[in-house]
Amino acid sequence: MKLFTKASSLFTAKPFALMALSMGLAFTAFGPASMPAFAQEKISVGSVNGETIYLDEVIQLAEELPDEYRSQPLSAYFPNLVSEITNTKLAAKAAMADDLQNNDVIVDAIRIATERILAEAYFGTEIRKTVNETEIQAAYDRFVADSDSREEVSARHILVEEEAAAIDLIEKLKGGADFGALAQEFSTGPSGPNGGDLGYFGRGQMVPDFEAATFALEIGTFTSAPVQTQFGYHVIKLEDKRLAPAPTLDQMRQQIASNLSQQALSRLIEALRSGATITERSFDDVRADAEAQRQ
Repeated sequence: MKLFTKASSLFTAKPFALMALSMGLAFTAFGPASMPAFAQEKISVGSVNGETIYLDEVIQLAEELPDEYRSQPLSAYFPNLVSEITNTKLAAKAAMADDLQNNDVIVDAIRIATERILAEAYFGTEIRKTVNETEIQAAYDRFVADSDSREEVSARHILVEEEAAAIDLIEKLKGGADFGALAQEFSTGPSGPNGGDLGYFGRGQMVPDFEAATFALEIGTFTSAPVQTQFGYHVIKLEDKRLAPAPTLDQMRQQIASNLSQQALSRLIEALRSGATITERSFDDVRADAEAQRQ
C-alpha cells in the first residue's frame, strides 16, 4: 500500500519534447557552471589545411555531449573535441570534392538541420527576453507568497477494510478512546504499529481524497465519517499544521528558469501556429501510403 504519490515538482509538468527544448534553452541562457566565461571575440584552437578552428566550435560540441562528460572539466576532453572537429572538416571537404552536397538526400538533410538551428536560435533569442533576473525574482516572490503550496500537516490514520468497522472506530473515538491505541489494535496499514503516525507531509504527497480530508481538519480533531480511498476506509486525526520554510532563490533559480522557459516557449509556439495554415495527416494514412509504395 502506498498512500504517498510520487514526489511532485513545484511546477506543472510539460510534454517531454517541449520540456527538453525549453530546459536546453534555459541552459544556454545561463550557461553550465563548469564552463569558464570566455570572451566574445573568436579564439583559435588550431587549424586544418589553413582553415581555423575556433573555440566556440569546441564549446558548441561540448554542450552536445552526455551529462557524464559535461560534468567533467572541459580540459579533460578538450583535445578529443578539437580532434573530432578536425576529422569532421576533413571528411566534409572530401564529401564536397565528391559533389555530395548536391545529392538530393544530403540537400534535404541540410535543409532540415538548417531549419532546426534557426528555430532554436529564434526560440532562444525570444526566451532570453523574458527569462531574466527580474522575472526569476518575481516568480520566486510569487512562490514564497503562496503559503498554501508550502503548508504541511502531521496526521495519524487508522485503515480498515470495511466501512462499518471505520464507523465503529469513530464512535469509540467520540467516547474518548485513544487514537494511537486504536490504530495499533485495528489498523491494517504499515503505520498501525506506530499508532497510525504518518509524520509531516505537504500537498500532493497523498492520494487526493485522503489529502483533502486531512487538510480540512482542525488540529486535534478527527474525521466524522470514514474516508474511502483505493486502500480501504480511513479514520484520520490531524495532529499539527505548519508552514514549511521556502527554499532560497539560489536553490530554486534553475527550476524557475526552466519553468519560465517552458511557459515562454509554449506561448511562442502557440502564436506561431495560430497564424499558420497547418495540415497534419494521421499516422495510419501516412503508413498506408508508405506500404503502397513498397508494393
